[in-house]
Amino acid sequence: MSVYTVNKICRDALHDLAFREAVRRDPAGTIAGRDLSPDERRALLAGDVAWLYEHGCHPFLMSYLTRWELFGLKVPTYCERIQKAHDSRDD
Repeated sequence: MSVYTVNKICRDALHDLAFREAVRRDPAGTIAGRDLSPDERRALLAGDVAWLYEHGCHPFLMSYLTRWELFGLKVPTYCERIQKAHDSRDD
């Protein structure tokens, strides 16, 4: 798992306007050159923050994506998904 790459994508979305706009226009194309496994790519494009969190990605960094609703993530959706993943860790 390239947790670093997923976390870097989240950070780039916060700090790099051109990258953020590219993700809005063409999410799959924009991250195509990034070093991600097929599962990571699928999860990110689907906004599956629960899967990403369960595999080591940082929830705070992933929350940046909600500011611009990237990868289909809105605040309520993100909160619901991350809470379920967090709750499953407590079981």
